[in-house]
Amino acid sequence: MKSYETEENIPFYRQLKEMIVEDIESGRLNQGDKLPSERDLAEQHKVSRMTARHALSLLEREGFVERIVGAGTFVSNRKIQMDFTFNSFSKSMLDLGMKPTTETLFMKVERAKPSVAKMLDVEEGEELFSLKRLRLADGIPVAIELSQIPYRYCRGIEDYMNENVSLYKVLEDVYSIRLHKATQYTRISISDEMESRLLKIQNESACLLLETVAYDTEGRSIEFSQSTTRGDIVSFYTELTL
Repeated sequence: MKSYETEENIPFYRQLKEMIVEDIESGRLNQGDKLPSERDLAEQHKVSRMTARHALSLLEREGFVERIVGAGTFVSNRKIQMDFTFNSFSKSMLDLGMKPTTETLFMKVERAKPSVAKMLDVEEGEELFSLKRLRLADGIPVAIELSQIPYRYCRGIEDYMNENVSLYKVLEDVYSIRLHKATQYTRISISDEMESRLLKIQNESACLLLETVAYDTEGRSIEFSQSTTRGDIVSFYTELTL
């Protein structure tokens, strides 16, 4: 058995973590399989128990394993791959064979702040319809989404919105607004206490923050959205033509 102390440039816990990730991604370890204990991992790979504990903790934070008190550490089934195609959350989850659900956190009309007004190309202080929702897949919290739309385009929309209604479908069916394209920006964010509680992750966890401006077929800026997405269970991909 190779000793990880021979690798000088990479911390031992990361080497151990990457080895377990490779076993999971190659199929040598499958969903629900139980991993060896910290002690067994330490003995097997000739590292300290602290190193083994650190590796398992990192695997848990990145969503590869679940640690159940009194039972052990198990390979997780919660990894979700999503593409960058402009699409509704519900459709994206259905395409993955998962059941999407939504919890409305708030729904209100408020004044546009300078940064949002700039993104939507409206005057500062203009009325916006703001909708903040917790998005779940198979009952697992995945993202917190905030959508903001100039209210002049969708007056009375709050009367049509409930937990199981698609915002984009309401815009199209009721207001004849069809979203056509979008500009999207992505960066890393750190979850605050409220986000961590809603997403059921550790406080100050790494998340993906997606900021999107969606345009309709007339070229108008219709929606500015921010999505705080769990970094431990969601990965985004895209296909490029070279």
